[in-house]
Amino acid sequence: ADDNTIEIVKELTSRGPLDNKVIQWLLTLHQIGLDVRRTDRTLVFYEKEENLAKLWDILSVYAWIDTDVGYCQGMSDLCSPMIMLLEDEADAFWCFERLMRRLRGNFRCTDSSVGVETQLCSLATVTQVIDPKLHQHLETLGGGDYLFAFRMLMVLFRREFSFCDSLYLWEMMWALEYDPDMFYQYEDSGSDMERTEGAKVRQKSTRRCGKYERENMKVKNPEAQLPISVFLVASVLKDKSSTLLQEARGLDDVVQILNDITGNLDAKKACIGAMKLHKKYLK
Repeated sequence: ADDNTIEIVKELTSRGPLDNKVIQWLLTLHQIGLDVRRTDRTLVFYEKEENLAKLWDILSVYAWIDTDVGYCQGMSDLCSPMIMLLEDEADAFWCFERLMRRLRGNFRCTDSSVGVETQLCSLATVTQVIDPKLHQHLETLGGGDYLFAFRMLMVLFRREFSFCDSLYLWEMMWALEYDPDMFYQYEDSGSDMERTEGAKVRQKSTRRCGKYERENMKVKNPEAQLPISVFLVASVLKDKSSTLLQEARGLDDVVQILNDITGNLDAKKACIGAMKLHKKYLK
């Protein structure tokens, strides 16, 4: 990856002065190189340099074409499964690009907010409803902003579950949240009329939606239509509620307790728990 960066720099600088976009992209390539080396490093697949190169290539190209968000740490965790599952690099890239259309909001940060801040606020609200004692305890510890759950939401539990379980979890999440008209919101093109027609179709196709999405569509208040990822985190917190209440005496303890679950979570159990909490929250 570092050799690739050096070659690109040599090639571009030989053509004359670089514009700001190119300079920023070249700086990003260094960070991508560092992150590629850290991603899923325990997997045999990445012992081959050619596979590391594929991951670097895809992230580098994405950093160039996404002029709004660009590349951020954590994206390598989302891209890695695409490299492993799809032999063709072009196929892997476009699958990752479509995934980022869905998740890029998680990485959009400004001076005043972070991408997953809305989900963190929703998580606080959900926990306050379903486990007020735990919520109060976390607030007392200074964790009322729920930043300790930042990573779970940012990269969809890639680091909390084993590699295989995280993919199993993604499939279940997306099946439960499935909406046949969801792709309208990911397309840049299309007139307002087309999007309006898509919304009309949406009302007629609830039976084709996933189980979670059907429950969400019954809610009249759009603000209450939360992503299943919020309830998955709430399910993990609920499962660890007793431990957090008894052993957490500071935010470091909260982080440690949640770090201890890494690789020990059951994807199916987590989804079932999330569905139960979702129903409880909507009552």
